[in-house]
Amino acid sequence: MPRKRREEKPLQRRLMRFWWRFLAIALVFFVGYTIWLGGAYRSTEAFTAGQCEAVPAPPGPEDMALLPDGASSIPGLAPGAIVSSQDRRNRDAPGGLYFYDMSSRPGSFTKLELPASLVLHPHGISLFTAADTGQMFLHVINHRSTERHTVEIFTVQRTAGMPLPVLRHRGSVSSDLFVHPNGIAAAGPESFYLTNDRGPGPRWMHMVENLLQLSRSTVVYHDGRGARVVAEDIAFANGIEISADGGTVLVGSTQWRMLLAFTREPQTGMLLRSGSLSLPGGADNIRRDANGDLWVAAHPNAFAFIGHAMDAEKESPSMILRLARDSRGVVHTEEAFGDPGTLISGASVGLYRQGRLLIGSVFQPTVLDCLIDGTKLRASDS
Repeated sequence: MPRKRREEKPLQRRLMRFWWRFLAIALVFFVGYTIWLGGAYRSTEAFTAGQCEAVPAPPGPEDMALLPDGASSIPGLAPGAIVSSQDRRNRDAPGGLYFYDMSSRPGSFTKLELPASLVLHPHGISLFTAADTGQMFLHVINHRSTERHTVEIFTVQRTAGMPLPVLRHRGSVSSDLFVHPNGIAAAGPESFYLTNDRGPGPRWMHMVENLLQLSRSTVVYHDGRGARVVAEDIAFANGIEISADGGTVLVGSTQWRMLLAFTREPQTGMLLRSGSLSLPGGADNIRRDANGDLWVAAHPNAFAFIGHAMDAEKESPSMILRLARDSRGVVHTEEAFGDPGTLISGASVGLYRQGRLLIGSVFQPTVLDCLIDGTKLRASDS
């Protein structure tokens, strides 16, 4: 009996050594994979399919929504975009909504007046135009400092005697399902899809979630009466857009560096995942142009972006991608803009209109107004 115990101890020690080695190898693999996925070793060279001009802007022009042209536009309204602005290095300071007039280049910013009682800390924004009346509705995510997150809904009208838009506040929408909202896609006057980029919990839990790449993000649909989760188990769901025919919802996963496609049931708003596309960077906001092509802002190096978020002097590379289908239905990913951080850091949105590309960022008080030659875009590797 004593001899058997002596034989068991070396066996137990060998098993323990094996498991410790296995865990060490697994940890090294996980760290290496995380670094690779975050793009730490990926370099971004300067590239523009045209020419860009830096325009001073309100701080943190993180998202933009293009006013429609042609028959869908408001008569007499200048062409341009509504811009969401928030100084994310001073989150206590209220943000605002601005109009960027594209009548000339470079354009100019005008701050849009809001009700005095509405304190706005905006994030994602989206425009919906009613097909029957041409009425425009603006949906804005609002990170209220003392209350839970809300979505503010406005109608967009023209200022009397001037070619500028004016916003009329219709009301605020809230739900316990608005956990940590980031992107929004308006589906109707009062209906919308919203991404939660993280799951519920305190800030330390969000850090663990990002470090371990946990898939706790969700997509929420609000039909004007109530909200429900329609997609889940996503790693940092960020930008969101609805296809021109209303049949598909596109969601960007920053951590997975993917664009996820969901088939949409128009009557109920429910989503069924139907595909995905790898990207050369972590997806941020997604914008659809008049041709139905998608323009996606991407962060090639997540670690550089974190460094830029902590220190404004540190640069973070950016890419703006165009996703377009050919006659066979094959999606091609092309790069319209790439920058190591010298022109702009942490670009979060690319908005295209008739040969012009507006680029905004998460932190910087700058917008790039670019003239883009569609024939000079280059194929992008994922």
